[in-house]
Amino acid sequence: MISRPIRKLMSQIPMLILIDFDQTITLHDTIGALGQFGVSQTHNPKPWSYFVDSYLNQYRQHRDGLSKPADFKGFLQQLDSYRPIEQASLARITQHNVFQGIPRQDFIQQGQSLSQTELLPNVMSTLKAYRDNIRIVSLNWSKDWIVGFTGLKREQIYCNDLSFVNDICTGEIVPHILTTGDKQRVVQNSIVTGEKIIYIGDSLGDIQPLGITIFLF
Repeated sequence: MISRPIRKLMSQIPMLILIDFDQTITLHDTIGALGQFGVSQTHNPKPWSYFVDSYLNQYRQHRDGLSKPADFKGFLQQLDSYRPIEQASLARITQHNVFQGIPRQDFIQQGQSLSQTELLPNVMSTLKAYRDNIRIVSLNWSKDWIVGFTGLKREQIYCNDLSFVNDICTGEIVPHILTTGDKQRVVQNSIVTGEKIIYIGDSLGDIQPLGITIFLF
């Protein structure tokens, strides 16, 4: 929850509020729920557990092959070294058409439905006064999913995204943010325009953006 002194500061100084999504303003990581939703909607022959297990096997194999980093820079480089694992995961989901044929509105509606139980209590009402200043920066796979949860505009959300033709999903996930380094590049190149910045995150994936922002949560 944002403290009273911070709310006062935010009311006095023009600033952007950059927020991670999964497990920062939600109780759980919603990517699993998104994937299960896709598998169920498309009656995919592969269970969602297949994609989870495939990802975790590659992730652990890569992790176990890493040596202890010599310094913080090396640590950040190791975080970025997971990029091929993330790319392979998105390619696998695209190849198996997990989301193909689902209307855009269905993602929004499912996000709205899950927001009743998955959003942190009162988080959006607390942020309501700063709504226009909010930007979501996330490794999630769907802007429409996050729109459903938050009620924000698509242009306020920076994440990987599903591809659509005539508002019907092609099944392709277009990668934009795969690692913490990608988050920093998006913040630097696409979002920051000179305003004061508050960054709110919860995980290792939020470490690198902290080099240019203020961490409060």
